[in-house]
Amino acid sequence: MSNKSPKYPASKGVKSKDSLYIPRHDGKFIRDKGGLDKNIIWNVEDVIDFIFPKIYQPRYNEIAVKFINFVLEYEKTGKEEITGFLKDNKYSRSTLENEIIPKLVCFGLLKREREQAKSGKSRYLILSDSLTFSNYLERIAGAWSMIVLTARQKRKVKKQGQV
Repeated sequence: MSNKSPKYPASKGVKSKDSLYIPRHDGKFIRDKGGLDKNIIWNVEDVIDFIFPKIYQPRYNEIAVKFINFVLEYEKTGKEEITGFLKDNKYSRSTLENEIIPKLVCFGLLKREREQAKSGKSRYLILSDSLTFSNYLERIAGAWSMIVLTARQKRKVKKQGQV
């Protein structure tokens, strides 16, 4: 016998570590970035604003923008470079390693690997840039575009059949 009306735990919404900020397409946020015009180039700050929205997470936004710009300078970024980045900018290692890097990796902006230390006892974190984020979004956008175009075509054929 199954429970026909199960009680689910109360939801507190999507956790910020798992969420992408998508503002209204006609709102100020997008207008400030030049709208959805593909001829206007968005920079790192504009892209990071969707992951760590400046209006909600200003400190994380600041750190993530600087860190992504830093990582983009190198083919691979390791422990020494990250330590230098933290020291130069006076940021907390905990914030970077527990909040910023995991979300950037999860969303596919960074690729995380581990490299065996020369001593063989530990494995060091190695970060590099990744195109997974854009690949996911292009796939989602392409699927939605095909769904809408197919629905429009079906309506058109149906309407022509009724005439």
